[in-house]
Amino acid sequence: MAKKEETVRKDFGDLLHKLGNKKFNVPTQRVVPIHKENIKNPDTYKLSLRMYVREFENLLRFINYMIIDKKNLNFNMSNAISTGIHLLTNNETISKGMPKVKLAVGRKDQTTSEAIKGTTVTVPLHDMNLLNDYIYHQMLVERNTKYSRVDLMSDIIGALKKEYPEAI
Repeated sequence: MAKKEETVRKDFGDLLHKLGNKKFNVPTQRVVPIHKENIKNPDTYKLSLRMYVREFENLLRFINYMIIDKKNLNFNMSNAISTGIHLLTNNETISKGMPKVKLAVGRKDQTTSEAIKGTTVTVPLHDMNLLNDYIYHQMLVERNTKYSRVDLMSDIIGALKKEYPEAI
């Protein structure tokens, strides 16, 4: 067994010696700078959302409805969220142009251990401003200081269900 090991070492050593004497052409790599305007569109906003899995499934059903039944082949998650934002803010009681407020963290119901799904969508800046007006209304006008991302998604799904009952 020792002779076999010694033979393998010798063969391996010979192979390394042969490779050490060869010259290899390694292509040069060029670094191409990425311009900042290509990275982020100033007219859009990345929105991080959290929702219960059942609400995520309802959102997927709505997207499938819009693609298959309404023949809108370019419809995606961002379009669904934007549609929900417009439905939520279509109310005259919500003031426009309100100062930015921060959502509360956590679940809407602390007693449940239901699974939560996170996703990120890109929405137009105008929709983000409308969304902020809605959040401001919920937190400061309706006095719901514990209003969270999960509550927001629940409201968006509820608005979509109300407007498109056949979809969800």
